[in-house]
Amino acid sequence: MHTSQPLPTEYERIVAQLSRTLRSERANRRLSRYELAQRAQLSERYLAQLESGVANPSLTVLTRLAEALNLSLLQLLDIAALVTPTQAEYLIERLQSRVATRHLGIALVGLRGAGKTTLGRLLADRLDWKFFRLTELITERTQIPLDELFSLGGDAAFRRLELETLQQLIDTSDDQFVIEIGGGLVTNRPAYELLRRHWITIWLSTSPEEHMERVIAQGDVRPMHGNARAMDELRAILNERTPFYEAAELHLSTSNQQLEASLNALEQLVRQHLAADGRYQHPPTSFGRADGTEETHLS
Repeated sequence: MHTSQPLPTEYERIVAQLSRTLRSERANRRLSRYELAQRAQLSERYLAQLESGVANPSLTVLTRLAEALNLSLLQLLDIAALVTPTQAEYLIERLQSRVATRHLGIALVGLRGAGKTTLGRLLADRLDWKFFRLTELITERTQIPLDELFSLGGDAAFRRLELETLQQLIDTSDDQFVIEIGGGLVTNRPAYELLRRHWITIWLSTSPEEHMERVIAQGDVRPMHGNARAMDELRAILNERTPFYEAAELHLSTSNQQLEASLNALEQLVRQHLAADGRYQHPPTSFGRADGTEETHLS
């Protein structure tokens, strides 16, 4: 046990060194940021934050980046000249503490029609975890239907309820679960920061056309009813929110994918991400259908 704890500025120096190493190693390999993000299964925006020294990476993220660059974790950190052994011990403790204190939860973000509900339920079944929808937790908590919540308090009141309900879930639940997040929460900065701090966030995306097709396939024709510019408005919303969605830790596109293919890809992405977490109990892997039944599209 050490007698004195290094100052936080030492950690900041280490993060700055990491950002320099990432940029240098990526340049040496002539990889674009997009290519490295794909290899490490991170969003391009999150990698940009790492390379700018503003993100606070977990041990899992660092391990995947090291593997993507064919480096050891020590080579990636490249901190031997920067820190004393005591400071190195502090760094490891700090990285491990993020894993130890983080809830074992998967939060699916994205615009309506990306497959959050369908894939979320199926992923939870495969992992033998619980499944929640944040909007349902809010209405259960308030005992007020969703449309009435908006009419009574407006958007600002609903955003406060999002934050309060997430905090309540953090304070009261020790279960492993998958949670579906409403498409607009990402613009609620306090709630989104809380979400990203406590759970693994995955952005599910698809094309604007598929978003619209899937919503209508669910039986909701409201987006098109009496609105000739519905698709333009959808594209505008997606463009506005994309920078927020890109801040999620992981990204999976469901565009032009069969349901089973998207589910398999999502399950594999999650299992790989959780592999470094010793608290995670791995249920049997179940890629693909065992009964050979026909695949269906997302809706």
